[in-house]
Amino acid sequence: MIRLPVSLFLAVVMLLGLVTGGPAHAARSSQAVPPDDVESEDTGLDLLREAAIAGRSRGYSGTRYVTVWGTSGSTSAVQEVRNAPGVGLTVRAEPSGHTQNADPGTLAGGLSSPSGTMLEVLARNYRVVEAGEGRACGRAARLVNVLRADGTLAARYWIDRAAGPVLRRELLDTRGRIVHTAAFVDLTVQPPAPARGTAPAAATAGMATGGLDLGQIPRLRADGWRFPLALPGGLELFSAHRAPAGHVYLGYSDGLSVVSVFIQHGALDEERLRDWHAERRNGHTIWIRDPVGQETIWASGGHVYTVFADAPADMADAAVAALPHEPVPDLWARLGRGASRVLSWVNPFE
Repeated sequence: MIRLPVSLFLAVVMLLGLVTGGPAHAARSSQAVPPDDVESEDTGLDLLREAAIAGRSRGYSGTRYVTVWGTSGSTSAVQEVRNAPGVGLTVRAEPSGHTQNADPGTLAGGLSSPSGTMLEVLARNYRVVEAGEGRACGRAARLVNVLRADGTLAARYWIDRAAGPVLRRELLDTRGRIVHTAAFVDLTVQPPAPARGTAPAAATAGMATGGLDLGQIPRLRADGWRFPLALPGGLELFSAHRAPAGHVYLGYSDGLSVVSVFIQHGALDEERLRDWHAERRNGHTIWIRDPVGQETIWASGGHVYTVFADAPADMADAAVAALPHEPVPDLWARLGRGASRVLSWVNPFE
């Protein structure tokens, strides 16, 4: 089961209190080597799988810099990361000092160790190929390119050559612009634990974490919750369940990006959205908090929808547009309401 990252949980708790009544970065990297010529094979998938296991089972610590670009700006964060075998990953945000334990395959953990399920989704949506060698944060690395069906680059990974974790991860939009970077600027990796003839328990448990969590869909449907099984851009539903607080959590992914959707009964208290700004999209009003458009909230049909995304801006926007919104009134309906208001002004008895 894919569990909700602690950071998302805390953010959702704050956002649910708002419910009542129930320009992208254009930098390009030239370090990646062109992929191999084996068009039909995902030659880099095993490297990602090995790195995912190492990201859970190896001990390491370092400083990671994360930057996300969107249509209206960018946001950055510095994280002190420490992984202890048998204990787990700890992420400390600077300069706030906020510290949390996180699964390295989740948004809070940087998506650096994707689960087996995520890798399966990745293989369905993309071609994953080896792309030579390079360096990142002063360490030798093996490069992996993730390609779309048309051959364009969707992501690239720098994987520690000394059987360590992912050193650097970049996502690119359909125009070839980097929209997300998570990279270690310094890293210390501990020697591997002595081999015991089997894969470390922490690694196998970690790879199992994040399996499909869709068993609650029939019950949610029966209770009147409506949601798509897929979103644009190859985003597949991998998790759907009702939280103890009463809201529904939906997780979508294409293997690279994750879009988390929270739905609750009620109306949105817009007066409390002080750190958010309203935007009109396709005739609908949504509220956005961060400059890169990765956090949105709106009301529709007696429900409030909150979306957290770690995805290119065009993918996040398309996902938001595909979710339920209030119907846009047609021209005759708008004219009819306008005429009614005019008549009420000239008729003093109404």
